[in-house]
Amino acid sequence: MRGSDAILEMMEKYGVQTVFGLIGETSFPLYESWEKYDKIRHVLVRDERNAAIMADGYSRSGQKPGICEVPGVGASYTLPGIIEAYNSGTPMVVLSSDISLSSEKKDYLTEYDKSGMFRQITKEYISVNDGKDIPRLLRRAFRIATSGRMGPVFVRFPMNTYIDQVPEQELYAQTVFAKYPSVRAAPGEELLVAALNMIRKSTSPVIVAGQGVLLSHAEAELQEFSDRLGIPVATTISGKGSVSELGELSLGVIGSRGGTDFSNGVLSASDLVFYVGTNADSASTSEWKNPPQFATGRKIIHLDVSEFELGNNYPTDLFLYGDAKLTLSIMNRIAARGNSMKWNRSSLIQKRKDSIEYQNKLGERKLHTVNPVRLVKALQDLVPEDSVIAGDPGVGTIYSSAYFRVSKPGRKFLFNYAVGGLGFSLPAAIGAHYATGKTTFSMTTDGSFGFVEGELETLKRYEPDVKVIIVNNGSFGWIRATMMALYDRIVGETEFKQVDFSGLAKAHGIPYDVIVNDGELNEKIKGSMKEKGPYILEIVTEPEDKIVPPVPEWRSITERHNVEYLG
Repeated sequence: MRGSDAILEMMEKYGVQTVFGLIGETSFPLYESWEKYDKIRHVLVRDERNAAIMADGYSRSGQKPGICEVPGVGASYTLPGIIEAYNSGTPMVVLSSDISLSSEKKDYLTEYDKSGMFRQITKEYISVNDGKDIPRLLRRAFRIATSGRMGPVFVRFPMNTYIDQVPEQELYAQTVFAKYPSVRAAPGEELLVAALNMIRKSTSPVIVAGQGVLLSHAEAELQEFSDRLGIPVATTISGKGSVSELGELSLGVIGSRGGTDFSNGVLSASDLVFYVGTNADSASTSEWKNPPQFATGRKIIHLDVSEFELGNNYPTDLFLYGDAKLTLSIMNRIAARGNSMKWNRSSLIQKRKDSIEYQNKLGERKLHTVNPVRLVKALQDLVPEDSVIAGDPGVGTIYSSAYFRVSKPGRKFLFNYAVGGLGFSLPAAIGAHYATGKTTFSMTTDGSFGFVEGELETLKRYEPDVKVIIVNNGSFGWIRATMMALYDRIVGETEFKQVDFSGLAKAHGIPYDVIVNDGELNEKIKGSMKEKGPYILEIVTEPEDKIVPPVPEWRSITERHNVEYLG
């Protein structure tokens, strides 16, 4: 069997149904073979970066590794997408063709070294130099991507490997690694008993759940643990959806990217923090100010699958190295043997009610343009429960993370807050649609959309049910607000010329509407969902230095410059 056939044969054996990518001169033999493998759908993209981000969105939403395939000449364009996946722990297999080995070191067109570039941002860089090794090395790629702290694996195929012969007896898959997490581990029971004893001795414990809970599919175990012991749960922005946010013990998101006075206040007053599947990064801890990094009298328990993150940012009293789902399930069994906890939560529950009432009032404020809080509340009321929303940094995420209350545990939101690069939400939403088959939403901004608008043609070509919400404030608004917080003035260029999004949508044959005030939100969002296929909704609002979002450090802008603060 030819090497190009062997690649696709192995993809089939691993249950791969969708690959995002684009053809190049070095990948012709692979695409010639692809004509025989119609079970594997190829989604042609317009930019390699977006292929990687689509694979990321697919993986996060579909519970199996995302796959993208790019030509060697454009491999470097995947870097932003791969970096986010690597730092987020998203399992992916990135396939890249390249020039033949016999052409190396000859200044062949498209030749450049990829090993140094990708070794730093993947779990492993694999170069297949002989076609007979294709099955073995693809098994390795899936095994590494879905095990331990998960992440992307880069596999390079020089052109000569496509025509090499592959022994057919090698064509088998280790299917346990076709989904994630493929292998689970847990700490010894004595450590888990110690953790429970520490929790029982505390008076105001808080669980902080990160994206590791979602990657582990540990939502049910976390909910049971919280309910059994009566411990409130906060999430990081990337961990949003780890528990239902309608429950009385749900605090919502904490930190500087979606934290509220209520959630951050409860965390600040805690005497024990149980970190589950999170690295306690700058965004979730307000740059390690909440909880204070070296505060006395507060215990820290940290459960994580990565030795690199475990106890990395805080003095930690107990280290639990393991998978969130398996570890919490064991802790639940142990906890069932003891007495249930009877902490008095009446004050907490009342504060939560007061916070929700305050948030509702924020949404009722009348602004010159659309109130972003009201936009989020409309989406919360109208978006189907099984839809996925991908957000871009800025207005695309900050209001959703703070004020959208997820009713059902699970991966409702895709946020790229490992790195936070612009242009994530549209390709991520496309990937999520192919993983779920459901309506998905790209919550983007005019600043972020400028990075990826070429994929509108992809939307029209395939017509996936992806709704693109472009929050238009005519600028890099987040940058403007940061400048005002630091310098009390705008430094450098941040504003855009007016873009005709209506004309852009028309040029691509995609339905479009614009919302300029709160009264239009419900009707026009409903209208977008009645249309099957892609739809563009432009939302006109003010930049973040004029309508300041819920970032605690930015509250001072409103005091100094007499502008609205929606936090």
